[in-house]
Amino acid sequence: MSGVLTLGSLDPALAAATRVKGEPVVLDLRSVKFVEPAGICGLAALLEFLIPRSEEVSVALSGRDVPAYLERMNFFQLFGDRVKTNVDVASLEERQRHNPGTLQELVNFHTEVEIPGVVTRISEILENRGYRLRERVAICSTLSEICANAAEHGASEDGFGAFAAVQAYNHIVSGARRRGEEVLVAIADGGVGIRETLSQNEKYAEHTTTDNDALRCAMMMGVSGTGELGRGGGLALVAQISGRAGGSLSLRSGAGRVTAYHDRKNSRTVPEFPGTFVRVSLPRKLETPPQEGP
Repeated sequence: MSGVLTLGSLDPALAAATRVKGEPVVLDLRSVKFVEPAGICGLAALLEFLIPRSEEVSVALSGRDVPAYLERMNFFQLFGDRVKTNVDVASLEERQRHNPGTLQELVNFHTEVEIPGVVTRISEILENRGYRLRERVAICSTLSEICANAAEHGASEDGFGAFAAVQAYNHIVSGARRRGEEVLVAIADGGVGIRETLSQNEKYAEHTTTDNDALRCAMMMGVSGTGELGRGGGLALVAQISGRAGGSLSLRSGAGRVTAYHDRKNSRTVPEFPGTFVRVSLPRKLETPPQEGP
């Protein structure tokens, strides 16, 4: 496990999870020093997969900063009575919290009724970071569709609903290391995955040969499993918005992962993800102060 908890750093655990058949499981996160929204959402999805398949699931952490952050992001509130941990959660809960206006705690939602609260919080974070009204409207309207899809797909009998987490940073977390700030959004659902969803529509049959084919198809404007008018624009629009800002949209489902940048898309075959995962990077470059003359 690397020092930064992202979805990618959980790949070895995701690969091993499919082999679990009732035995106790320990997720060793003691080397983690920093957690981003994609990491906490990915961890939540992994735990939802493991808990019903294992006699007992334990999470090992070290230090105080990471456990304190997980407590601040409501991780222990959601999983504290379902997994074992070496952390004294009670002492963390005694701390006085403050609202920095930069994060949406990890939230588990199951219906569209719950989505406006999540999207409103995202809008507040973007506003706090200086995003203009038209930028916020465009971002939040498309994220709202993605959240609606996640809630719908995660509502299956074996699904865990959907998770979302958001945080704004005063520095660039992903991509090129440059002066600026960034908002990261992560959404995960426990549905059947994009390939199976699109394969239900004969129109996209030729685009679902592999998981990566299905992911690339899903990023096209107007593509949806139902084929309904007005659906299927969220991923394409978010990819455009994040790409223009110098960020990216990463989409993961099954054994596929596709990341869309401004001018290209990268595909990779990865360990199976139980559902669908979306990570959006929205960076803002800071203006370089003018150099003073001699």
